[in-house]
Amino acid sequence: MSFSIKQTWIECIGCGFQAELLQERKFKCPKCGNLFDIKHNLDLLEMYPAGWTQKFDARARRTDLGKTDNPLFHSGVWRFKEWIMPYLPTNDIVTLGEGNVPITKAGKNLLEWIGGDIDLHIIQEGMTPTGSFKDFGGTVMMSLAKTMGIKTVCCASTGDTSAMAAAYAAKAGIECVVILPKGLVTPAQIAQPLVHGALVIMLPGDFDDCMRVQLELTTNHGVFPANSINPSRIEGHQATVFLLAQHFGWELPDWIAAPVGNGSNVSSIGKGLRLIQEQLPNIGSSNILGCQSRAANPLARSWNLANNGRWDEGVDRRNFWLEKYVDIECGTTTATAARIGAPVSRDKVMREIALSRGAMTVAQEEDLNQAVFVCGRDGLFVCPQTGIALAGVKNAVKNGWIKAGDRVAVVSTANGLKFTESASENPDRRMIDSSDCSVESVLDLISAYS
Repeated sequence: MSFSIKQTWIECIGCGFQAELLQERKFKCPKCGNLFDIKHNLDLLEMYPAGWTQKFDARARRTDLGKTDNPLFHSGVWRFKEWIMPYLPTNDIVTLGEGNVPITKAGKNLLEWIGGDIDLHIIQEGMTPTGSFKDFGGTVMMSLAKTMGIKTVCCASTGDTSAMAAAYAAKAGIECVVILPKGLVTPAQIAQPLVHGALVIMLPGDFDDCMRVQLELTTNHGVFPANSINPSRIEGHQATVFLLAQHFGWELPDWIAAPVGNGSNVSSIGKGLRLIQEQLPNIGSSNILGCQSRAANPLARSWNLANNGRWDEGVDRRNFWLEKYVDIECGTTTATAARIGAPVSRDKVMREIALSRGAMTVAQEEDLNQAVFVCGRDGLFVCPQTGIALAGVKNAVKNGWIKAGDRVAVVSTANGLKFTESASENPDRRMIDSSDCSVESVLDLISAYS
């Protein structure tokens, strides 16, 4: 099977060079060395705006799922197949039922902590098969690998990408190799690729060292990448935007906030926004708020330098931003999955922040941890990376970028159960040793600490 270049192709984001998608292995422009986008000719599908929404709503409402295994009904990503990978044969899709995630209104404690009287919602992308948002892109990436006849995939990871790659490779019957930074990944994140049968290689360095090795393997040794340098990942992550729009009755929120590590999240949110605005011209618009921790903030730091810390809606300062940008050595943070000093998707993040008239902000360590604990009091166990985004929203409210009444959607990128060590940072935790096993002792403790 092959895509016609008139249907789907890859295009360099720097010089515009185009090539056949199914022939690509390095995902690096041979002309200028930049990243690729995947492009689709949706005009061939001949669909009008109301037709799109009716089609996607009908798939979401299916009640006879036990009678069909069609991924267009079972997957919240492939529900939007025509916008994700329209010309991929349905029987080539590799899915674990990803994408059917809750979108919940923020609880009382979180709203009080953030302030600003905003309409805040959380899309819980940690409620996926491998516990992170990476599954949205993984299903598309592995489906493409299967179509291309790939035998082995490989990724560098801070933990979430490796879990995704191993699980979807296992489903597809493809070998998987993951490269992790020793001592910088949680035990739960190491367990996931192991249980799925991947080869796990621990490097005595940080994620940026792992990514350097991965890029060398891809560029010079033909190893198929599962990282976001592979643009098929970005196609699946666009479903975040489509799910939010569908949830709000085919309207976009005023802001979409997400943590930024290697950059696939913001890259795909921006690409999804541009696509949905093209197909549904009356849907409105969203500003993207990219959020980084103080310990790993190369994009937010340089954005602040280029913009003097101010958000001027509609002003595109990408050239200044790029001039100010430098990779950094990362510090220590509980948000280990976003501890990346040289993000691969840097240029895509810059493009999407600028085109969405968005902004970048930096979360202090104590704020991102506090955000996790506040969510816990509302019944949500989110990851520290989600804490970055929530602290970023708090900053944006304080700065006056997000205004009273604005609808804000925060991408919760992973399940807090992957990062249980962060719970030890909670100053309000209540755990007491009883002196004995008697009911009286327990009652005394309840009375003393209630």
